Amino acid sequence: MTRRNSLTQGEVLGFVRRWLDTFRSEAEAARAVGMTRQSLNEMTNGDRPFTDKVLKAAGVKVVRPAPEYYPLEGV
Repeated sequence: MTRRNSLTQGEVLGFVRRWLDTFRSEAEAARAVGMTRQSLNEMTNGDRPFTDKVLKAAGVKVVRPAPEYYPLEGV
């Protein structure tokens, strides 16, 4: 068995859907994170990427690598 440190898109969606199930409606969940129901719906349908607010509320930590800088040639 191989271990990995990151979640697949399907696993992230599963976390978000379990978080959504804790609310009576999608609109209530959207209000809890300060967005519109339509925006949240677009994210759960895969039309838009999840925001950091939604992922944090669902219990998913987002780790982004530090930027790398390189000198421009001939500058």
